[in-house]
Amino acid sequence: MKKTYILLFAVTALLFQSCFPFGGGGDDEPPIGNNYEPVIMKRDAFETSTSLENIPRVIENSGKIYVKDNFIFVNEINQGFHLINNSDPSNPQNIGFIKVLGSSDLSIKENVLYANNATDLIAFTIDETSETLTITKRLENVFPQIWSPEGQSYYNLEADDIIVNWNPIN
Repeated sequence: MKKTYILLFAVTALLFQSCFPFGGGGDDEPPIGNNYEPVIMKRDAFETSTSLENIPRVIENSGKIYVKDNFIFVNEINQGFHLINNSDPSNPQNIGFIKVLGSSDLSIKENVLYANNATDLIAFTIDETSETLTITKRLENVFPQIWSPEGQSYYNLEADDIIVNWNPIN
């Protein structure tokens, strides 16, 4: 019976060890072994960076995929969305790129597109005839700063600094 209690205690101790921080990494210190550095933009430049590019880009680091009518939107993580014309499903055409820095997700309701733009949530429309993108609404600081691919990293950012991506340190 005593062996059963010892075994139960050992298993319980192993399960609870993940609840306690070991090896540093407290709230005031950066994580050990961060192999990435943040790409930081000032808010005024960041807010004018969203655009519609008529020249398609090669898909390199794809994320979520969204389908609406005859179009496919493929996220290029933290860069924007590839715009693919799928009118002919046997021959989809990559026709452009929607540059939305810090993006990872998209939603569409009627003709309004909603995307995370790093820390902000934006609503925008695309006019196909004039090939223009118009931001109709921006909600600032809805999301936290983008985390490093290795997990959350802490940097002394100024009030108008926005992390839009992370680059590997060579």
